[in-house]
Amino acid sequence: MAEGDYVVGQWEGGGTHTGPIVFDDVPIGSVPAASGKTLRFTGTTVLKVVDGLIVEEVGLDDGVKVLQQLGIIPTE
Repeated sequence: MAEGDYVVGQWEGGGTHTGPIVFDDVPIGSVPAASGKTLRFTGTTVLKVVDGLIVEEVGLDDGVKVLQQLGIIPTE
């Protein structure tokens, strides 16, 4: 969806956690490096485009869903 200089889009992302330890500094828990857990989540991004270039970005993703899939917080 677009109007004027702004474009809004919904997206879906994900992958497999193959990187370093996740959230090792929060009291609710952490995930060991390369846990192999699969992640799927959605988000919405608003872009401001001027002369064909993105000059501003504001976005929101479902971080709670990621924490649940990593096993850091319960699903219920």
